[in-house]
Amino acid sequence: MADKIKVAIIGTGNMAGGHVRQLKECPDAQIVGLCDIDRPKMEKFHRERCEGDPSVRLYDSLDGLLKDPPQGLRGIILVTPHTIHFEQSAKSLEAGYDVLVEKPMVTSSEHARQLNDIVRKTGRHFQVAFQAPFSAEFAYIRDVIKANGIGELQTITAHSCQGWRNGTVGTWRQDPAQSGGGQMYDTGAHLFNSIAWLIDRPVEEVYCWTDNKGTPVDINAVMTIRWQGGVLGSVTISGNTPGWQEGIWLSGEKGRIATGIHGGRLEHYDAKGALIKYPSVTQAHFNPDSNFIACLMGKAEPRCPVRYGILHSWLMDALYQSAREGRAVKPSLPPV
Repeated sequence: MADKIKVAIIGTGNMAGGHVRQLKECPDAQIVGLCDIDRPKMEKFHRERCEGDPSVRLYDSLDGLLKDPPQGLRGIILVTPHTIHFEQSAKSLEAGYDVLVEKPMVTSSEHARQLNDIVRKTGRHFQVAFQAPFSAEFAYIRDVIKANGIGELQTITAHSCQGWRNGTVGTWRQDPAQSGGGQMYDTGAHLFNSIAWLIDRPVEEVYCWTDNKGTPVDINAVMTIRWQGGVLGSVTISGNTPGWQEGIWLSGEKGRIATGIHGGRLEHYDAKGALIKYPSVTQAHFNPDSNFIACLMGKAEPRCPVRYGILHSWLMDALYQSAREGRAVKPSLPPV
């Protein structure tokens, strides 16, 4: 076990189970710590997800873990409510640990700016756990766009539809103090980050409308967006409808591409509008945990570093400001 990358998971809710599964599939990783303010829930998680492994230490707070860490701890994986990501990321980085944080990175552009400074100051590895950027298909799409493979990128259309309103009643996701927002900051965060990662440029202007549908947070939203370079986009977030549907369509003067907000789906159409049946997808496929571990082993480059959390935060602040004020918003340029 001496050569494995030792990590601790902060937060033992549903999403943490996925991280445990992915880490177990990674031969270079070892879970050595769990942390949650709900002790009974954490103990149940430890029994069911970690088979009661006695080498996994249990903590009631991140501060307690940082004060008395498991021996050899290298990385911290944050799977906690959105609005505490900044504080927990900053503490972990400044304590000397590498960090993988669940989406969204933070819930304000000012926190994004500060976190960027901390990452640079500490020199630690830092990544955001959006799934799509880690897929081979997304790496292929971004390479095609950067190589002008669909000509000048001109428009983007995207949507996500699900029964989010009813499915999150009574949870922290509908508490603005913990979530930072509603469907736009939950499933919508995947959609917005996916676009930011694929086109790799800041937003110039937005106009957004939201509807809370009788809840404390946004459930439905429609927005128009202009990105740097003149790329125009329209996005619909529908959180009060049965079933599940989503997608992203990127159109250029010499081709177009359709994909999903979580990656893994690819339709590439050439300059004649014909589907390329067997696109050459040669890039490595990761999940957030396997890429994090590979980076700490020196075997890979980070797929979703702090830059994309910054681009996402700048967009989100502008969208919410537009919805509040009922006008178009032109955000300042982000520090990337």
